[in-house]
Amino acid sequence: MKNLNITTGLLLMVTTVFAQQLPFSSQYYTNMFSSNPAYTGVSENTRAFLSHRSQWSGIAGSPQTTYLTIDGPIEAKNIGLGLKMYSDVTDITSRTGAFANYSYKLKINDENNLFIGLAAGVLNNRIDFTKAQVRDTDDPLLFNTVQNKTVFSADFGLAYIWKEKLELGFAMPQFIGNKIKYKDQNGDATYYKLARTYQGTVKYTFTVNEEKGMTAYPLIMVRGSEGSTIQYDINAVFDWRKYGWIGVTYHSNYAVAASIGVRYKNLAIGYAYDINMGKIKNYVGNSSELLLSYTFGQSKRSDEEVTKKDDGKDAVVDAAIAKLKSDSDSTKAEMERLRAELEKLKSGNSSSSNKERTESLTEQLMRVASSNDFVDDNGMSLGAGFYVVIGTFSNKANATKFKEANQIKGYNGVQIIQNHKTKVYYVYVKQHQKQEDAEAEQQKFKAEYPDVWIQKLE
Repeated sequence: MKNLNITTGLLLMVTTVFAQQLPFSSQYYTNMFSSNPAYTGVSENTRAFLSHRSQWSGIAGSPQTTYLTIDGPIEAKNIGLGLKMYSDVTDITSRTGAFANYSYKLKINDENNLFIGLAAGVLNNRIDFTKAQVRDTDDPLLFNTVQNKTVFSADFGLAYIWKEKLELGFAMPQFIGNKIKYKDQNGDATYYKLARTYQGTVKYTFTVNEEKGMTAYPLIMVRGSEGSTIQYDINAVFDWRKYGWIGVTYHSNYAVAASIGVRYKNLAIGYAYDINMGKIKNYVGNSSELLLSYTFGQSKRSDEEVTKKDDGKDAVVDAAIAKLKSDSDSTKAEMERLRAELEKLKSGNSSSSNKERTESLTEQLMRVASSNDFVDDNGMSLGAGFYVVIGTFSNKANATKFKEANQIKGYNGVQIIQNHKTKVYYVYVKQHQKQEDAEAEQQKFKAEYPDVWIQKLE
């Protein structure tokens, strides 16, 4: 009977540990991809995260969780790809997972987007009873070997984003709900089920100082699974895009976590510390979490967007600055070539009529390309036609600023397209089906933008 009590207590401990099967975190809001596959590649850049959490340091064999994720977008196809790996060790039990993530961006309109995500991979579950501290090691109810099983698992997620302010998320980790079979030395089977978990999030971002890139947002997460109680988190985060963040999280019936992060160029470091609550706070010890992240490539939000602007600047000055950026960022070599062709035509001894010369010049000042090489600002394919271009950019942030400055001036039809092969962005004022209409539109902007030209897509 004594042996049975010891074994029963041990098995109850294992069951309790696995009751929350998903790794725990206090900084998931910095990397929502780790908890919801719909957020795969939502950021404009490819990002990698490495985190380690040490929970309840006052208890031997306390949970130790390590995460490694990397994800990024493929903008031309409206998809995101990612990889997530983690290790979660608690006393005699451990779980190791590796998942490939995929998301698709479904554009509803300019302000509303729906992201659909799926993660698929394997989970390795391990129970090592040789590490168990028991009085009777000959208890026949104990497994005499390490139980090590690998199974397939998958996660599903949705995310709705409105104006990059309101975010609603829903995720269903382990939605297959398959079982893991263990056998003891007598051949008797014990089953451990991967519990289907339901998780919902809501977040709203407030702009504190747009010029400095300061925002603040509350984030609420509610989660539950079969056979467990509902848990929730309430997060409050202040984020300074250029320098870092400060956050406070309330974990229901468990702890309050304080976190801080620092950014330097493409690197970010974060740290969270949990202050335990309730009757267990004097027994379980501290919990802490360290986070490292790296953003690959140059940030698409230029430093100019987060630096302080001089007082008294109006829309006209902003438009002038954007025009200077257009001049410096444009393909000047191409414009010089076109000017050279113009001079050649002017000085040539052609016998053709003035009308023929004009037609020839028009062809020289027009670029022709395949519509398959271009996408609009939302990653959608473009139709054939004549696009009147007023600015060419290698940086999307500069193209967006130039577009917005012209919209302020009243040019509401200004849009952005991209050659996804050359990665160059074009700002155009209007698209026409007839060449003569495009040329008439081009003449309207000659005084303000002397380098205005026509992109013909076939």
